[in-house]
Amino acid sequence: MPYDASTPLRQLRLTDEPKLVAGIFAELWDNLHHQGDIGLASYFSVPLLVDICIEKGSLDWNFVGLCLLIEHCRLSGDNPVLPKELEYSYFASLNKLEQYLLDNLKKIKDETTLRLTLSLFATLNGQRDLGKAIQQLDEDILEEFLDKF
Repeated sequence: MPYDASTPLRQLRLTDEPKLVAGIFAELWDNLHHQGDIGLASYFSVPLLVDICIEKGSLDWNFVGLCLLIEHCRLSGDNPVLPKELEYSYFASLNKLEQYLLDNLKKIKDETTLRLTLSLFATLNGQRDLGKAIQQLDEDILEEFLDKF
């Protein structure tokens, strides 16, 4: 089902109200992917998400997580090919997000944001499987994992 993300992205750019931001992200999460499937709207949303994140000076895990999820879905090979006319903007925005997160790494206090940031670093540097593993290592799984070693 085609999805127009322009309205929620515009609303996200214009608000800092936590409840509104949470609602917008809920809508974006629900509509930009479904069980590993993404569409063209997902690809077109990444540069806008990155710009909004950086403009706001945000370290909200939702920005990192959505961009990471879309990139993992793109790399899976089971989704539409990234359109040629979007390639430069898409990859440049991911590089911009990576640099922004590197520049602000010491400011990340939220465990989820840090985990997703590390996953993004691995993924964007050619280590997709490592990135996916880091993405999955939330608090519950990490404890179980560490108990084995």
